[in-house]
Amino acid sequence: MQKLEQRKKLKLQPKRKCKLSVNIALTGTPGTGKTSLSSKVEYNTVSINDYYAKISNGKDEEDNWLIDLEKLNETIVTKNHSNTIFEGHVAHFLKNIDKIIVLRCHPDELKKRLSSRNYSDEKVRENMEAEALNIICEEAIDAYDKKNVFEVDTSTMTIEKSVEKIDDIINGNIKSNKRIDYSETIMDWY
Repeated sequence: MQKLEQRKKLKLQPKRKCKLSVNIALTGTPGTGKTSLSSKVEYNTVSINDYYAKISNGKDEEDNWLIDLEKLNETIVTKNHSNTIFEGHVAHFLKNIDKIIVLRCHPDELKKRLSSRNYSDEKVRENMEAEALNIICEEAIDAYDKKNVFEVDTSTMTIEKSVEKIDDIINGNIKSNKRIDYSETIMDWY
């Protein structure tokens, strides 16, 4: 009876931080949940958004930062960190990353999220298309071996469940995952 009680207590304890020394890129199309999730995980977090002025060549006529990938890697030196999540939609371009977690979101849900942030219709469409075409995940796979790239669909998953899945990926409990494909949604737009 006492052993059963001890096992129940162990299951109720919160998850521990990753015991490995790893650096994670948490990336995805705007609106997929990067900032919300990174604020809930129990790891050091570096928000790339905080560095935009230093890592860009200014802004374009639509007020978008023009990120310089060389400046990105000169400014944010991942080798100087351990057990850190680098969060931002260009995080997958950082060097010396152990795992990349790409947050995904069904384009219809993404449209709702971005519209609630007052994105222009053009920006909403641009990000929906990027998500449907799997742009960020493909860039991550090009930069790193696909066995180190994981996808988490945040379309309907709660923040708590998404954080659990991220913890499982970081701790090696998920070795690979199925690729998410929203490309068929484009046919509904035209």
